[in-house]
Amino acid sequence: MSRADDISKLFNKLGANPNGYREINVVHEYLEDDVEVLESPVVVETPPVIEVPPVMEAPSAPLLRLLEELNHGEADHLHPPEVVEGRDGEVYSELSSPTVVVVVSIKGGVGRSTLAAAIASGLQRQGRPALALDLDPQDALRHHLCLGLDMPGVGATSLLNEGWEALPERGFAGCRLVAFGSTDHTQQQSLNRWLGQDAEWLNKRLDSLKLNGQDTVIIDVPAGNSVYLSQALSVADLVLVAVQPDVASFSTLAQVDSLLAPALARETPPQRCYVINQLDAAHRFSLDMVEVFKTRLGDALLGTVHRDPSFSEAQAYGRDPLDPTVNSIGCQDVHALCRALLERIDSDLP
Repeated sequence: MSRADDISKLFNKLGANPNGYREINVVHEYLEDDVEVLESPVVVETPPVIEVPPVMEAPSAPLLRLLEELNHGEADHLHPPEVVEGRDGEVYSELSSPTVVVVVSIKGGVGRSTLAAAIASGLQRQGRPALALDLDPQDALRHHLCLGLDMPGVGATSLLNEGWEALPERGFAGCRLVAFGSTDHTQQQSLNRWLGQDAEWLNKRLDSLKLNGQDTVIIDVPAGNSVYLSQALSVADLVLVAVQPDVASFSTLAQVDSLLAPALARETPPQRCYVINQLDAAHRFSLDMVEVFKTRLGDALLGTVHRDPSFSEAQAYGRDPLDPTVNSIGCQDVHALCRALLERIDSDLP
């Protein structure tokens, strides 16, 4: 391909008209100066006729690289971002950010990790690519999604100053999992200090995973207040508070309000929703507590999930708790919760 073809192709890529461009060959003839005759004769050669390239400045190094990329079809930065069609015909840019859902609880034992894993698997089944991220040093999320796998995680990998690109593993239904991984007490103390000093720690590492606007990240954090919760809230689009239908959980609602207040005071705050987990429909008091929660929370209550022995059995036998062949009441609740979650997420998209 000639130089003119290269320049013409560049003009077209940049939206300019190459028709007005033409190469001009200019020939300069140099005249001999009068030569003084010295004692020793000097032979003076007539300068050759020099053909000068087209009258335009030589391309700079960046321009040369651009021309080379154009010739090889690799000038990705000149192409608009690819868009992908997601659930219900929604369109996402590959350069847009994923939606981040943080599952939190004030106290332990409410089934938060089980719920986070079930939501990630349920979203994947409903056509929304999901990635479950475990930010709890207990490293429990892998037992719900990738049974039997002993995998590296964000704890030790971060302390080695390595990226997270190689960490995601495929779990049930094809959803991805980034585990916390095994860490000792000293490593956890180092992480706590680091996360307390670097407010952008999680944001930078999520960027390294190359997710896009079609993805949903489900983050599991330890119960109560922690540096992991602070990091997760800094990137959250929606906070899902897990409670149980009992007095102890109801009494923590004021603590939840206080804990989430800084995040909710941001210029663009996350949505806040609640889910009642482990509802025991056989006990009247449990059902009555659901009504109390509904009165207190109103539209912020996203759904309820019944206590379902099939979830515990699935984990014990290494099976998918949302196996469609089982279709237990807990499975139905999780799928309904995922649909409600997607409605909240999509209603908040620009």
